[in-house]
Amino acid sequence: MGKNRSSDIESKLASALDRLESFWMGLGFLYLAIYSFQVVAQPSEAVFSVLEAVNWGIYGVFAVELVLRIVSERASLTSLQGALDFAKMYWLSVIAVMLPAFRSLRVLRVLVVLRAFEPFLWRRTHKLSIVTLVTVPLLMYTSAVSVLEAEQNVDGASITSFGDAVWWSLATVTTVGYGDMYPITHEGRLVATFLMILGISLFGALTALLAAWVLGEDKLAKQKKS
Repeated sequence: MGKNRSSDIESKLASALDRLESFWMGLGFLYLAIYSFQVVAQPSEAVFSVLEAVNWGIYGVFAVELVLRIVSERASLTSLQGALDFAKMYWLSVIAVMLPAFRSLRVLRVLVVLRAFEPFLWRRTHKLSIVTLVTVPLLMYTSAVSVLEAEQNVDGASITSFGDAVWWSLATVTTVGYGDMYPITHEGRLVATFLMILGISLFGALTALLAAWVLGEDKLAKQKKS
């Protein structure tokens, strides 16, 4: 009886967390807006501190959400396969909470932003319009802001304005890599690595989706003729 009740509570907790998709996305938009303002507008120290506190609060919410996820899945986490399945499903949640907590890796707050949009992006990547119109621009924008944070006040840096950062992001995610602008800090290079890996993956998925769509249309056309 006790085990069944515990399992029922965990199931309800997991369902409740899943129903909060809109809430997580709303936090993501807020986090991204505050983060962008901090980096691009460079407000006074007092304003920056207040905004930083708000963003740490949002970060804390996602940390609590991860803990609740672990609690809701604790029955399956007792086995190796269950732990691997959890890591596979919530890998972005884990690294989004772990990495930005280290001050030297704060520039990877891009992960926190992407974590907020995870339910909308990764679980619906079969939709071509979502991949094209949402995922890629979001990835480019957040990476541009992150690399600008790392580079803009460093001597010898070539990425010192938001326009520079967006241009660099576009050249990087498309794997063109003109080389006219590039990060020179360790944090900036971490963002570049992250952007290149995800960029290649996303465009590979986009190519596969286009190919599947074309083949599907050809098959439909042949069926109509026959």
